[in-house]
Order: sequence, then C-alpha cells, then structure tokens
Amino acid sequence: MRHLSVVNGEFANTTLLRSKLLESARKWFGDNLFLEISVPHITGATGSCEWFPNAIPVEMYDPAGGEHAMFLRQTGQLYLEAFTLAHNRVYTIGPSFRQERKVSNRHLCEFLLIEFEGRDFELVGLMDLIESLLKTMYQTARELTGNKLLGRYIEMPFNRIKYAEVIEKLQQHGMDIEFGDDLGNDEELAICELLGSLPTLVTHYPADPKPKKGGVIKFFSMRRDGDETLCCDLLLPHVGESVGAAVREGAADKCKQQFEESYMYDHLRDSGVDPAQFNWYFEVLQHGQGQSSGCGIGFERVVQSILALEQPEPSIKAAVELPRSPDYLVP
Repeated sequence: MRHLSVVNGEFANTTLLRSKLLESARKWFGDNLFLEISVPHITGATGSCEWFPNAIPVEMYDPAGGEHAMFLRQTGQLYLEAFTLAHNRVYTIGPSFRQERKVSNRHLCEFLLIEFEGRDFELVGLMDLIESLLKTMYQTARELTGNKLLGRYIEMPFNRIKYAEVIEKLQQHGMDIEFGDDLGNDEELAICELLGSLPTLVTHYPADPKPKKGGVIKFFSMRRDGDETLCCDLLLPHVGESVGAAVREGAADKCKQQFEESYMYDHLRDSGVDPAQFNWYFEVLQHGQGQSSGCGIGFERVVQSILALEQPEPSIKAAVELPRSPDYLVP
C-alpha cells in the first residue's frame, strides 16, 4: 500500500523536492510583490473551471436546515480577481478537486494548484512571469537533485507559438488534426519535441464559445480579440499541458454575455444550478477598472516534468506521495 511506501521512506526524495519547490515559489512571489491570499475550498459554481460536469458536489445546510448544493473548488481564480482590486498582485496555493471518472496516468481527482493574478500586466507580461517562476523552480530542483538536464529549461528561453502555427506544424508532420481541434496529450508532446524539447507556450486559441465535440473550450471570462482568445497554455516536455493562463475580460456586460453563450451556462441549467450564482462576480467587475491577468499551474505536473528527466515516462502519481485518483482512494 502507498502509505507503507511513505513510512518506509520510498518517497522521501519526492517530499523533499515538493517542499523545496513550494518554498522557492513562495520566495519568488514575495520578490515579485505578490501577496498570498486564502480562498474558499467550498464554493458555489464560481469555483468551477470551464467544464462544470467535473465539479464535485458537497451538501451544505442553510440556516433553516435545508440542503444547499455547494462544490469543492477547482479554481480560486474569480476570488483572486476580486482581491486584485485592493492589492493588485495576489496568489494562492491550494488543492483543486475534479471528478475524474477514469483511471489515468495524467490526471488526479485532487492536486495542488498554484494560481496568481495581477492588474499591471497583460499576455506578454503574464508569459514572462510564468517563465520566470518555472525557471526559479527548475533552478531549485537542479540544486537539490544535481540533474544537469534541467539546465536547458533554465538557460534557454521557452518557446512561444500561436495555436494556428501549432496546427500547421503538426499537420506538416503527418498528425491528423484540424484548426479548431483541441490539443490532446499526443499533440502537446509532439509540438514540444518539434520545437527542441523545451517548455512551450501556446497562445491565441480560437474563441468559439461552443465548438464542435473535441474542439477548444476556453473559460468564458477570458478576453477575446476577434476570433482569438488572449490566452496561453504552457506545455512541458514529457508531460504536456501544465499551466493555463489568460487575460480576463474586464467589462461586466461583455463577460456576462460570454458566460451566457458558454457550455458552462448550459451545464449549470441542465444540472439544476442557478446561473445567478455568478452574479457576485459580475458585480465585482462593475466595480473594477480594466482587466486582470493570471494563471493556474498544476504543481504535480511541474514535479512530473522534473522526474521525467530521471526516469522514463513517470505517471503523475509519482509526483505526489498519496495520490487521489480512482485507483488510489485509500488510505
């Protein structure tokens, strides 16, 4: 059992690596004027990401003793956006919960999410900050493990490429993919390899609010520029997508319109959840000026990308001592 492996010290190096990476991340945030914020772990639907069916429900009770549907948070993003109005640069580190129904080597039902948000940078500045933070964590890992292969991730610039260019490159190399399709793990790994086996920021995904099955779906609050979304995903070699980031739509009316056009809105209605749960967020936007920008970093995938330089194709479950997934529900 996994708990006995922990007791026997088989994951001692993993625990040390995780601890030192988080320590260096918090130092980076302090050096870059980010304030740590605690956000709720039990939320309304506003704690969900773009795919509401993955939300894990929690029964709560109102003052009269009636049942009230809440959810374990997937993201603290909307709360962080509110805090930026008072503090500008903010971040939070905490668990994200998603209802994964199948056993996978890429997904966990609970994982650690590093999120930051600010109002004094847009897409280019956001990518600069993501790259700086990841390189800081990789430098910490190199000092701890002595793995010289991490030097390329630290010393060379991350690739930056638009989604449309990614599709074109993949097609040129014989992959069966069309513009509008979402990138699967095979495509994510392939583009990293084609671009020198380096971390790769893919930007400007399509802005279609309701793409065909298998198409790109982006969170409704992302700012759109014509047919493109002002967003990026960071793909890591041997791992794939590890960071999702975007400029937020700061205009309340526009954001609400995008919400009502989204699959999330349909999912809420189909699940009997009142979309008015998002009204507090639109009220926050009405009190703001302009937009914020921010991201969510899957911590275990960063750890996995480090382990992948030392062992062939490690599962994400190697990146955490007690993984939460359908095949690891105890202890």
